[in-house]
Amino acid sequence: MDNTTLIKSCQQGNLESFEELYKDYSKNALGTAYLIAGHKGIAEDIVQEAFFQCYRKIKNLRDTNAFDVWFYKLLVRIAWKMSSKYKHTVPIEEISYKNTWWKESLDAELESRETRIVIHEAIEKLSPPLKSVIILYYFNDMTIKQISRILSCVQGTVKSRLHNAKKILEKELGKDIDKNIYKTIYKGKECSIDD
Repeated sequence: MDNTTLIKSCQQGNLESFEELYKDYSKNALGTAYLIAGHKGIAEDIVQEAFFQCYRKIKNLRDTNAFDVWFYKLLVRIAWKMSSKYKHTVPIEEISYKNTWWKESLDAELESRETRIVIHEAIEKLSPPLKSVIILYYFNDMTIKQISRILSCVQGTVKSRLHNAKKILEKELGKDIDKNIYKTIYKGKECSIDD
């Protein structure tokens, strides 16, 4: 079933279609929520709330082709709200990459746990708007236009935030780590969280 048909079926109240939609989006949603919140438990709560809101409000979605933007707008807003609530009590956890895609393109430095933690800590220090842009652009492989719709701002603002976030990360990561390493890590790749 294609995405448009699936969403239309969900809008008509088909629970099986919503379960399929959940299967299609939950893994990436969890990764996005985790990268924003920095904590597995909070990320799971964010995803649960996002899908609850999605189920309640999907009937109001006029353009089924805009589902991705609409859903991630819900997810990011919930993530900002919940992660700011628990901001001072959240430990950085380890992300485990199940796919071996990165082993071919990165040197031994990236394979180390410490390097990934340093990168995640650097991203964690970004403000929510900058962090969201980095995560949506690199982890979710979204366009500037899609991100501007998700964050309800003009494309120029997204470009500016992306530029500023890159500069901060380059400064934070220093010369020890290639300045484009975070792009290689997140660009359109799926990740999961270790238990």
